[in-house]
Amino acid sequence: MRLALELLAAIPAEVRRRFETWVLADSGFESAAFLQGMRDLGLEFVVGVRSTRRTDHPGHVKVADCEHGSWIHLANWPWETLTLARVDRGERTFFSIASQLLQGDTVALEGRRRWAIESFFKEAKHGFGLNWFALRTAQGLDRWVLLVFAAFTLSMLCRADTLSLEQAAEVAARVALPLLVVQRLATQVWQEEEFLRQHGYSLTLSRCKT
Repeated sequence: MRLALELLAAIPAEVRRRFETWVLADSGFESAAFLQGMRDLGLEFVVGVRSTRRTDHPGHVKVADCEHGSWIHLANWPWETLTLARVDRGERTFFSIASQLLQGDTVALEGRRRWAIESFFKEAKHGFGLNWFALRTAQGLDRWVLLVFAAFTLSMLCRADTLSLEQAAEVAARVALPLLVVQRLATQVWQEEEFLRQHGYSLTLSRCKT
């Protein structure tokens, strides 16, 4: 939580002047300390909350007992009136609060944007190497993150209904980096050079003029 607040405090002033900055967070950040930290930083937010979170208004009840779009005060953080949204996903219901007095559907829409962001980071970590870097400089890290973003974006542009994201990434590599694909194929072949020689084969790789 402290790290999250430090990162939020590091948002460049120019960004906050040019854009309306909102913080989207899941219920792991619903604590009064985090809400207060965002309030102190002057940041608007939409944060997930547990269904069992207690309120002081509209009564001493649980969040799950409050209506969609209602204005509430949290029991241990009464400094601002918050808007509550309910989102049903199958058999589960998710709750979010917003620091501005908005329509419940607007809060729900903003809260759902977080799911797309979380999905991206999950795929970027496990499928595109976001967590594989071993860099020592901030510039190197920035470049690595940029490459991951570029690879993910190209894969999404190449994705079709019948392709998994992994298959789309392979298509993107063939379209954007054909030389890399050729080098990977050549490496696989040369690894079996001795085996091929034993069976009477000799391979030569050359590039045709076009």
